[in-house]
Amino acid sequence: MPSFTSLTLTPFDPNQGVKKQVSVDGRRALFKPLQCIDEFESSLAPLKLVAKCEWDTLHALVPSLLRCEVEIALEKLNFIWDHTYAWEMFLDMMKCQVSYTFSNTDLPSHFTDATRAILVDWLVKIHEMMHFQDETLYLAIYLLNRTLRLMTVTTANLQLLGIVCLFVAAKKEESFLPEVSDLCYVMDFTYTKQQVLRMERKVLNRLKFDLSYCPPLHFLLLFATVARCSVKVTWMARYLLEVSLLEERCVVFQPVQLAEAALRLARLVLKEPPTAEGEAAWCLVSSLHICNESALLSIMSILADAAATAHTRETCATYLKFSSPETMLVSRHPALMNAYLLLGVQK
Repeated sequence: MPSFTSLTLTPFDPNQGVKKQVSVDGRRALFKPLQCIDEFESSLAPLKLVAKCEWDTLHALVPSLLRCEVEIALEKLNFIWDHTYAWEMFLDMMKCQVSYTFSNTDLPSHFTDATRAILVDWLVKIHEMMHFQDETLYLAIYLLNRTLRLMTVTTANLQLLGIVCLFVAAKKEESFLPEVSDLCYVMDFTYTKQQVLRMERKVLNRLKFDLSYCPPLHFLLLFATVARCSVKVTWMARYLLEVSLLEERCVVFQPVQLAEAALRLARLVLKEPPTAEGEAAWCLVSSLHICNESALLSIMSILADAAATAHTRETCATYLKFSSPETMLVSRHPALMNAYLLLGVQK
């Protein structure tokens, strides 16, 4: 595998009336499994529990306050153009979760977890250098994960595959694109323009030009907005979520589950003083309850362990990215060093 080009990181630019009361027992009753008719995994059911749910009736079961808050948050985050279809968009985001996960963490025999982490770390640097949007990075890593399971790639072409996945993701998410010659430059001209374009055609054909993806970042920002999370909690959650990109173990989880775990761990690490409004808003978000407690703890343990050792790894691009004042120095927070202890997990 060719050596990756060293790059200098640039500063990170962040983007960034209850109608009726429902008792706890009543709220739980609202989220009992629905009548099974459709083929997808219910986002309101525990992890690994596959349900065929009648989503057309979900709007009648979810408390009106939660629906209202979700619609307001989607509009506030500029995820929608028309408030009329906000709730339908949220339902569609939840429906599509199963198609964005992988049944196992198996990789090609020559492509180890360590090799993947090095490649992803390098892509984080390239993404940062080109000032791409965050969605571009998440889509690129998702396309990389899919492509590795759909086509055979030699070790010598792994870097080429990575940059092509980033380039394809940029074509979907960005307004301005780099020239192909720029991509060759960041790879130290290890590959020619013709090789880049040829690999792009192969990748798109294997993906059948299906680039649809709802990144976990969208769920994280949505939940953080509804839960009235502070700016620092949101930055911490974003850091933990991006760290998950380096972890091959996380590909078996749904994006919405990763988002929930990152946000919960961020709150646990920072331990900000609770407020009545904040706790009520968090309770509202928690009513969705995407994961069962065991699965949630499993994801949080992976993230806590990764964050605790991030500063000692060679693959530390994400750690450096979130160690600037613009990101409130969240990756350097001392509580992350022993975050796994907060979960009651012995290392």
